[in-house]
Amino acid sequence: MSSDVTMTNDAQPQLKVGQRIESDHIKGTVRFIGEVPPTKGEWIGVEWDDIERGKHSGEHNGTKYFDCLFPGTGSFTRISKKIETGSTLLQVLTERYVDKEKKMEDLYLGQSGVKVDVFDFDRVKDRQNAAKLLVLIGSIALNGNGRVAIQDLDLTSTLISTWQDVADICAPLTRLDILRLSRNRFQPLVEQPSFGQSFAKLRCLALNRVYLSWDEFELLEPSMPNLQVLQIGFNMFTELGKTDPASPIASQKIKGLVNLEDLHLEGNLLADWNQILRLSHLPKLKTLDLSENKFVNVIGPQDDNDFKTLTSLRLADNLIEGWLSIDQIGLYTTLRSLWIGNNPVLTKLPQEQQLSAPSSHGFDPRTECIVRMPHIVQLNGSEITKKDRLNAELYYVTQVAHSTKGMDEAAILAIHPRFEELCKVHGRPDTSDESRKATSDILKDRLIEITLVSKSDIDSPVKASFKRKVLGTMTVKNLKNLAQKLLRIPSQRQQLVFLTNDPDYADVKVKVYLKDDMRQISFYDVTDGEEIIVLGAPAGK
Repeated sequence: MSSDVTMTNDAQPQLKVGQRIESDHIKGTVRFIGEVPPTKGEWIGVEWDDIERGKHSGEHNGTKYFDCLFPGTGSFTRISKKIETGSTLLQVLTERYVDKEKKMEDLYLGQSGVKVDVFDFDRVKDRQNAAKLLVLIGSIALNGNGRVAIQDLDLTSTLISTWQDVADICAPLTRLDILRLSRNRFQPLVEQPSFGQSFAKLRCLALNRVYLSWDEFELLEPSMPNLQVLQIGFNMFTELGKTDPASPIASQKIKGLVNLEDLHLEGNLLADWNQILRLSHLPKLKTLDLSENKFVNVIGPQDDNDFKTLTSLRLADNLIEGWLSIDQIGLYTTLRSLWIGNNPVLTKLPQEQQLSAPSSHGFDPRTECIVRMPHIVQLNGSEITKKDRLNAELYYVTQVAHSTKGMDEAAILAIHPRFEELCKVHGRPDTSDESRKATSDILKDRLIEITLVSKSDIDSPVKASFKRKVLGTMTVKNLKNLAQKLLRIPSQRQQLVFLTNDPDYADVKVKVYLKDDMRQISFYDVTDGEEIIVLGAPAGK
C-alpha cells in the first residue's frame, strides 16, 4: 500500500493502512481505519513499537480488527493533531543545512560554504513526499567537484513504511556506502521489486529489529549486488526462508550474496544448525555472528565446500551443552576465532560436567576447548599461545589415558576423538600404577596454595579467609564459584584482586584485577601463596 499523506485544512492527517505514525514520541503502524461498533465515527487501529503502549492485540468486544506482531501492542485512537507523520528528507536537509541567505536552489553545510550535491533531489521531490522520516547523515565526503556526497545514511527508527520510499531516498546518493535501517517497520514485500541503481553500490546494511522475514530479504538481495556486511539481528528468525520438506534442509543452499563477508544473525530464534549449513556455500563469508540464538547442538561440515572461507564465529549466549558440539566446531578447519562464552557446556562446574557428561573428566573449559579445536587461535577474545596448546594437550592426553584405562578403543574415540591423534604427536602415556603415582605427584606439584579473603574494600580489615590448593589452570569463573561457596558472596557480585610487587619500583604494590571469567588464573600470574581479595557483599545484604 502507498504511504502517501495529505493534510486537511485543519492540519489533521489523512492516514492509510500500513502507514507509520508517531504520537507522544512513540512510533506505530496504522493497521485499521474504520468504525468500531457500538461507537460512531472513524477510529484508527495502531500497532505500537513500544510493547508497553498497547492495550490489546487488535480486538474489541470479541471482533478482531487487526493483528499485532507482539501481543498486547495494539490500541484504537481517534485521528487528531497529536498524530505526527514526520517530515520529508528534503525538508529535513533544508532545515539542517540550507543557508537561507544564499540562493534557495543551492544547499550548503551550515556556514562552511561547502555545496551539497542535491541535483537529483528535485527529480524525486514529489515521491519524497511519501518518505516520512527523521534522518541523520552519518558521514559525507567531497567529490572531485568540491561537492558533498553522502556515504553513510542513518535512517534508524523513522516513519518510513515502504521499501520504495527508501529506494527513492537512496537513488540520488551515488556514493552511498552504508545504510542503517534498524528499528523500522516496513510493509511486507510479496514480489521482487525493481529499484534500479538505488542500492547498487551499497556495501553495508543494518536491518536489526525490522521484523521482516528472510524470504523478504531474499527479494531485496538482487538489488544489492555489492553487499559485504549485513546486520540482520533480532528479527525473530526461526529459519532462513522456506524450504522444501522433500529435501534435506542443509542441502537447500542460500544463493546470491556473492560478495558478503560479514553476516550478523544475533538475537534471533534459530535452533537448527541445518539452517546455518544453508549459508555454508556463500563464496566470501568470513565472519558469522550467531550469538543469542537457541542452538543446543552444532553439526560439522557436510562437504569440502562448507564454510571454506569462514575464519570467525560467534556462538556466545546459546544453549550448547555437550562437548560433541565443540568437536564438531573443530572440524571447520579454516576457523581461527571463536566466541562461545555463556553456554552450558562452559558454565557448568567441573563436577557438574562429570555428572551430566562424563566425557569431560573435570577439565577446565578453556583447556578442553583448546584440545578439541586444534585450529582455533583465539578463544572468547583471548589468544591461544603455542605454550597454552602444548600444555593443554600434554595434560589432556595423560589424564584421558589414566581415566579410560581398560576401555575399548572405539569407546575412547567416541568420547575423545583427538586422543589417538595426540598420542601420535606426544607419545602414548604410561598408565601403570607407578606412572599413575608419578602423575599424581606431578599433579600435586602443579597445585598452588591461595588464600581467599573477604573485605569491604582493599584497605579494610579481613572479614573471613580460607586457604585452598587449586590448579593454575582454574578459570576465574570457577575461582569465583569457589569463593561463593566458601565466603557466601554471590559470584556475580564479586570483584577479585590481588597485590603484587611493582616491577619498576621497590616496596610498591600494584593491584591486579581478575576481570576475564574465562581466563585461567595463571594468566594473571597467580602464584603459590597468593592472597586473593574478594570484594562484594554476601547474599542477603
